[in-house]
Amino acid sequence: MSRSLSSLAITPEELTSLLRIFPSGLVAVDLETTGLSPLVDKIIEIAAVKITAEGVVSTYHQLINPLIEIPEFTIQFHGLRNEDLKTSPTIKKPLKEFWEFVGRHPMIAHNSTFDLGYLIKASHDFQIAFPPLDVFDSCRYARAIYKNREEKPQNFKLSTLSEYFGFPLNHHVAIEDTLACLKIMARSALVEADHKVALEKSFVFRLSNFDRNECFNYSTRLNALKDMVQQKHLVTLDYRGGSAVGRVRPVRPIGLMPLPQGPVLFAECLLTGMNKSFLLKKIKAYSKLEASYWRPGVIQ
Repeated sequence: MSRSLSSLAITPEELTSLLRIFPSGLVAVDLETTGLSPLVDKIIEIAAVKITAEGVVSTYHQLINPLIEIPEFTIQFHGLRNEDLKTSPTIKKPLKEFWEFVGRHPMIAHNSTFDLGYLIKASHDFQIAFPPLDVFDSCRYARAIYKNREEKPQNFKLSTLSEYFGFPLNHHVAIEDTLACLKIMARSALVEADHKVALEKSFVFRLSNFDRNECFNYSTRLNALKDMVQQKHLVTLDYRGGSAVGRVRPVRPIGLMPLPQGPVLFAECLLTGMNKSFLLKKIKAYSKLEASYWRPGVIQ
């Protein structure tokens, strides 16, 4: 099946805008995956668009056989089933090709912590070296540009920003999302003469900050938590960190992710309504919470 074609294109004005932000060039990336946890889920599609300092645009695209069953709840978004991928390669060779394609260019993605989490974890699993690049987030960049403006998007989701800027998007097709990421960053930069502050706020991490042991390993005592995350259960945490030490924290798990400071549970805290990262090493105990038992103010 062909998913690498796109009606989107980077305009000359957008190209100039992007090279103003990244004069040495850049690479945008987007993935489709079997779920929302880079520590346990698998990549099923990689797409990347590279822009060199000379303004040359090239693409990389590959479907991946994950060798595990793709859950139905993710198929409804990206439309990829196991039978679509049975003749595709497994991740090791495409991952090497991808890093060769990236070279030494800085990288961007929309909500890049997730996308890069999968690439970093897979590279760790197969002992594939990745370059010490800076990673930026087009979602954070657009938010930094528009946060204090009277006229701004309703939110900073990829689909909302695409509609705001007036270009069509076939969402959850990786090459489309990659091009949309570039266009969003370029058009956001066009409304702000000084892009340096926004670029600083969009910085996520440097790949060399990932220690191979500290970032990926988690205790076997958290295996049941991994299952709860995969099964979309509400969870209560005894978490020894943050501003609510000593209080039971009810959370709605989103995914398990590697970060430079260690693997985290990314989840919506039901006490505050905010998405937060909970370091796994600071989770002292956890249990499943029945949804019918959760009401604001009941658990303190």
